[in-house]
Amino acid sequence: MDKSVDKKVKIGLLFSFYRNMLTDRQIECIDLYYNEDLSLAEISEHLGITRQGVRDNIKRAEHTMFDTEERLGLAARFLCISEKLEKIDDIISEIEHSPNIRTLSDDIKHKINNILMIIREINSDEQTR
Repeated sequence: MDKSVDKKVKIGLLFSFYRNMLTDRQIECIDLYYNEDLSLAEISEHLGITRQGVRDNIKRAEHTMFDTEERLGLAARFLCISEKLEKIDDIISEIEHSPNIRTLSDDIKHKINNILMIIREINSDEQTR
């Protein structure tokens, strides 16, 4: 995964892919820390565990997610596919706005529409994950 992406964004993405590999306590800690933006002390009070316990759960969860991503690469693959789908969508948009669109056969126009529908289906499947 790209090194320039903010850690919070990386954790969010990895969490959506690998949360099932974490313990319930780790899920809670990650969610409260990264998604709810609570401090270690606030999470500690909320969960009734020490601040160090919260930190340890977060660090273990991060390690599990980064290690799993390193081995499987699902999040990186997802980002790559998303970028390529976006490029395909842009190219089709260029075709649709081209002055030469009138010269395309109805069959080609129909195929372009089918490609757009497939892209929309893929994007909507990913958003409902």
